[in-house]
Amino acid sequence: MPQTTLLAPQKALPEPQAGSPGPHACASFIEGTLQRLYDTAPVLRLNGRDRLVLFSDLHLGDGGPRDDFRPNALLVEAVLRDYYLARGFSLVLNGDIEELQRFRLEAVRAGWEGMFRLFDDFRRTTALYKITGNHDERLWSHGEREGLLEAPRLSVAGDSIFLFHGHQATIFFERFNGVAEFFVRSVANALRIANWPVTYDSRKRYLHRPLFESLSKIDTLKFRIEQRCRDYASASPPARSAIEKAIGSFKEELARLWEKDRRGGLRDSLYDSRLCIPCLFNSGRTIGKRGVTAIEIADGRIALVHWFDLVRSSRSIARSGASERLGRSDFFRTVLKQDSFAYIFSRRRLLA
Repeated sequence: MPQTTLLAPQKALPEPQAGSPGPHACASFIEGTLQRLYDTAPVLRLNGRDRLVLFSDLHLGDGGPRDDFRPNALLVEAVLRDYYLARGFSLVLNGDIEELQRFRLEAVRAGWEGMFRLFDDFRRTTALYKITGNHDERLWSHGEREGLLEAPRLSVAGDSIFLFHGHQATIFFERFNGVAEFFVRSVANALRIANWPVTYDSRKRYLHRPLFESLSKIDTLKFRIEQRCRDYASASPPARSAIEKAIGSFKEELARLWEKDRRGGLRDSLYDSRLCIPCLFNSGRTIGKRGVTAIEIADGRIALVHWFDLVRSSRSIARSGASERLGRSDFFRTVLKQDSFAYIFSRRRLLA
């Protein structure tokens, strides 16, 4: 595969599964799968004026108490309608949108009629791209394939961004997704196990964490502190006060993570490389307990953003610094990290 920026929300790292082949065979299988996807991917060409927002893992259910999407439903609907559609963004739904391992498609459509009308609004007004994941791959057998994609490539200023859900980077989900679906329907549903059973501070959570430029959580905090320090010198007095508070919050979070990270997993950049190459960006999940994350592509830049409900997640304001309010609602947007594609592509070309 040529030098390519990857956008994959499901897994941050390819990992061998229990009972899978050895590491070399596993890596060979994964590389072959991703190469096939890349070679057959349709190319979507973007110009400097195109705007896209990527959301993943909505896990739309039947609207009932076992539906993982319910807690964030009002937030996601308002954000899509009043922010992204209103600003001319196209919508990319990157896998696991309908939760078809737990519910029938008819029940999902009936439970979230408003969301599907909103998806249609994007399709008519800007554009809608829908990529399948392991939880909604049954869509291919339902006969409604219009607009469905397995893994497209975005062409930006002559460079390539490979966009896929990420389950293809594990042998288990590629070969035994039917087994996973049987377990979910027979066991997880009966026991009311949600799609995010891992505790918030568990190490396993970082396999699904939002990711920008392949950086670890701790590395990201360090870069944010450094950037705020650079901004401080030229900031106005009111802005300096806000920067001081933000740096204080980042330092507290950094100290907390450093103390909890006994095994060092949160301190390592992706692939544990000597140089951090910006090859992988991860939008995270839309069913997060403290809000939702998304990736925005606009005006020649890429950004990882966090949306949260002030009523449910007020602590996020202290950790995220300056936030933008959506109208008069209780919903806020924070840019966690952003950079220009020119810088990202140059760094990748020079360091890879």
